Amino acid sequence: MAAIAAVLPYIQAIGAAVSVISAISQGESQSKASQYNAQINTQNAGIARENAQIAAQQADRETYLRLGAIRAAQGASGGTGDSGSVLDVLGDVAAQSELDKQLAIRQGELQARGYSNTSALDSYSASSAKTGSYMKAGSELLSGGVNVAKSYGALSRGSGSTDRGYVEP
Repeated sequence: MAAIAAVLPYIQAIGAAVSVISAISQGESQSKASQYNAQINTQNAGIARENAQIAAQQADRETYLRLGAIRAAQGASGGTGDSGSVLDVLGDVAAQSELDKQLAIRQGELQARGYSNTSALDSYSASSAKTGSYMKAGSELLSGGVNVAKSYGALSRGSGSTDRGYVEP
């Protein structure tokens, strides 16, 4: 029994060291995962903006084709595209098409902002994970040191009370 009591402080010191290393390692892993997520969300924001620009270009193309079809139909019926109700129709189609284009850009920008905000949160989480792991490691180190000191003190006084490293006062 005395032999076990003699090695108890060493076992507690090793346990504290393992806890410290584990806390730091866990924080590093969590930080790297959050940094990766931040990068992905930043990329997704760029993709959302690109998709919005493509949708806007497509809206412009559809407008061009729609206006051309209206002009062609007016010309086939013997009218001109520069008077009366034809101008009203062309104006309405152009205005609605521009609205559709701006809506596509706005939706893409809102989606991109969402990804950017998530990216910022992930970056903050990465930083917090590292800080938290160092704080936990420090706490584990202090706690382990106290337990080792208590066990060693109990051994040196010969009280024999080494139950979990605590000594009765």
